[in-house]
Amino acid sequence: MRIRVERSGGLAGILISNEIDAKDLPYPLARKIRKVLENAKLSALPLKATSKGAADHYLYKFSFQDGIDNKVIEYNQFNVPDDLKSLINYIEKIQRKSK
Repeated sequence: MRIRVERSGGLAGILISNEIDAKDLPYPLARKIRKVLENAKLSALPLKATSKGAADHYLYKFSFQDGIDNKVIEYNQFNVPDDLKSLINYIEKIQRKSK
């Protein structure tokens, strides 16, 4: 499964996009991601909801592509589930190391 994480917004409004294959994730993180995707309550979460006084917040778009099955989920920085925050942190850490 290919995973793309895009971050936009913030003060500068710069789009940052990173992509990783799920097989390259540490097993505990890959398991968390699969659990998030299987979660039936996922579609009930408020997507793109903004908080008052948060004009410069980040928006995150997660794209999961597994063959012909694609899922796109969008959150702002205030409603990203903890398991997906772990994915963001991991990808940002890998990105910093590669620079």
